[in-house]
Amino acid sequence: MTDPAYFDAMYAAGDDPWGFDHLWYEQRKRDLTVAVLPRRRYDHALEVGSSTGVLSAALIARCERLTCVELHPRAVDVARRRLAAAGDRVRVEVGDIRRWRPTEAHDLVVLSEVLYYLDDRDLASVTSWSRTMRDAGATVVAVDFRHPVPEHVRSGDEVHAVLHDALGASMATYRDDDMVIEVFAAPGEQSVAVTEGLAPPP
Repeated sequence: MTDPAYFDAMYAAGDDPWGFDHLWYEQRKRDLTVAVLPRRRYDHALEVGSSTGVLSAALIARCERLTCVELHPRAVDVARRRLAAAGDRVRVEVGDIRRWRPTEAHDLVVLSEVLYYLDDRDLASVTSWSRTMRDAGATVVAVDFRHPVPEHVRSGDEVHAVLHDALGASMATYRDDDMVIEVFAAPGEQSVAVTEGLAPPP
């Protein structure tokens, strides 16, 4: 995994070290991520690597409950303040995803710009439990930056190659020069047009 000291240094610089709150790239990425979700509403979403909760604030508008897991305590504090208005609909907890495991059922799993920090063993572990949750009925969404970053263990494209090996083909893909977003459907999950009777089932 990327050296945890990297995250300490980033958060020591301020509450928004990656520019989540002001960069157009970040706003656009959040809008695309939420837009690609195939279901109108989710019961209980899980966001892994939630950082300061900016994407979390967009996700809570599409789900009844949201559990956020983040490695760095400072980020968790910022996220809790940001999401306080949602009350007990949101739980933000400190967790190292190398060892953290879900203890509840979720129907949406969001892995946004976090998997490329993991080494091979830990990435395999996270993709394994993500597959288990997908097989149990969860939509799995992965979002990754495509440009090289020295602190990343692997590229975003390499992450998605591993996800395809573990989860199979995606039901939806958005890719441009900067980012890749993929949706891995639960068994039997259909497109929005099919679900709403606008197109026949495949």
